[in-house]
Formats: sequence, structure tokens, C-alpha cells
Amino acid sequence: MSIKATLHPFLNDGIETKMDVEGNTVGECIKSILKSYPAMEKKLFDKHGKLKGYVEILVNGQGIGTNELAYGVKDGDSISILIFLSGG
Repeated sequence: MSIKATLHPFLNDGIETKMDVEGNTVGECIKSILKSYPAMEKKLFDKHGKLKGYVEILVNGQGIGTNELAYGVKDGDSISILIFLSGG
């Protein structure tokens, strides 16, 4: 099974990254990503293992609401991990 993942440039030193990942849920796919990019974990998760508030996950271009990590995915789906930045 192959899921296409797109990572926001903030997560990987300013480079938008696209990769194939494995998993049946968004959380499993993120674990697959972290095998290649372990430093990303601190950017995505708080100290309790929950996604940080500025992280947004889209599946097939659609927001998936709460409990993102348990959201099911299937072969051919795409996941986008976005980071909302603010400032003034």
C-alpha cells in the first residue's frame, strides 16, 4: 500500500518534501515519515505526543477534523502536513 505524503517546507529546512509512506492511519503514516526525518517529531508533536496546534493534516486535500492520528487512509490516498505560521 502506498500513500503520498507532502510535507510543509518548515518541516524540512525550507524544502517541500514529497514521499511515499506506509500505514493504515494518518498516525502510522507519520511514524513512517519520522523514520526518515526523526528531527521532525519535535516540530509536529508536543511533550504529550499530541499534534501541535499549528499543524494541520489534509487527506486528499480535505481537512479531517479532530483525532487526526486515528484517521484511516487507504492505498492511493494523499496526506499533506501543513504548518500555520503567524506573525505580525
